[in-house]
Amino acid sequence: MRTEAQLLESIERFQKSFWNKERADRPLVGVFDERIYLPINFLRRSFSNSTVTPDDVTGDRVMTEYEYSFQNRSISCDDFVAFSAPWRGVPWLEACCGCPVRYSEGSLAPAHFVEAPEDLADLPIPAPNKWFECMRHETERLRAQQPADCWISPSILRGPSDILAAMRGLKEFYLDLHDNPQAVADAAVRVNALLIKALDMHYSSVQPKLGGYGHIFGYWAPGKTIVIQEDVMGMCSPSMYRDLFMPSNAEVVRHLGEYVMFHLHSTGYQHYKHVLNIPGIAGLEMVLESIGPTALDLVPVFREILEKSRLMLHVGTGFEQLPQVLTKLPKEGLFLAIPDKYIRNDQEFHDFTTAISKC
Repeated sequence: MRTEAQLLESIERFQKSFWNKERADRPLVGVFDERIYLPINFLRRSFSNSTVTPDDVTGDRVMTEYEYSFQNRSISCDDFVAFSAPWRGVPWLEACCGCPVRYSEGSLAPAHFVEAPEDLADLPIPAPNKWFECMRHETERLRAQQPADCWISPSILRGPSDILAAMRGLKEFYLDLHDNPQAVADAAVRVNALLIKALDMHYSSVQPKLGGYGHIFGYWAPGKTIVIQEDVMGMCSPSMYRDLFMPSNAEVVRHLGEYVMFHLHSTGYQHYKHVLNIPGIAGLEMVLESIGPTALDLVPVFREILEKSRLMLHVGTGFEQLPQVLTKLPKEGLFLAIPDKYIRNDQEFHDFTTAISKC
């Protein structure tokens, strides 16, 4: 467990170096257990059926992130914020929109159920299936048992394009974008209203702690925060994102405030320039993946983002390139999240941060 003094030290770095973009000797660095982003591992015992219902999601069946990863960390001096969230194995908004939640050994996934884009207009959103109430109950349960060095974060709440792709099926969704973009745009507005409702529900229950809020990507913010995403847009023209989904993302920023980030993958980030143009967006979060461009390849993109906004970089690959990459980037407004396979203990953390402070 991290002490309050350690937490306040990281919070001060987030406030000054990340949010205020004040000059710093190094970027923020958080170290995390990669397994924490495989929430199926949190199950204490398997489900007996192939479809999961709200009644199946209980504390005695599913561990929290804090139980799973943060209680016995080998690193105590980094900037990664400990969190718990309603179990991220559940595709919450997809389920709230009516997608059955299918279970097989190793994963949960939403099943598509909408036959045609025209059918989207008549669907009740949220669906009367108790998933929204389940998410509310789980949020309140986690808040009631919150450890001293832990923040309660919103769960994964995907954006309208990802939700609609789940409801229709990915191939059908991509065809809808061409065949009936108006039906998609109209449905996106309704799904986005559910996302905002989920955020309002979360922040009506979860109050600030040590002056702010934590998030599942390991950061601290001085106000209400979320990282929105439109991952399926990585396969589309950036102009399609701009025309159909950017307005919904902008509405989330207007509603929640100045600490809304946007999630991207290095394998599908082409719409990032339009994201940067969302009025008031706080910054971009990108996951580096081995099958995409390298960290060095992306230096011009990182620099452009940092010149205009902020960048959270999840270094799933390319750790060995970081010293070279960091010589080409400003440190202000930058947060590096690094798996603990690269930095295993406090001494290695100090060695790494000392080295990059010289970059």
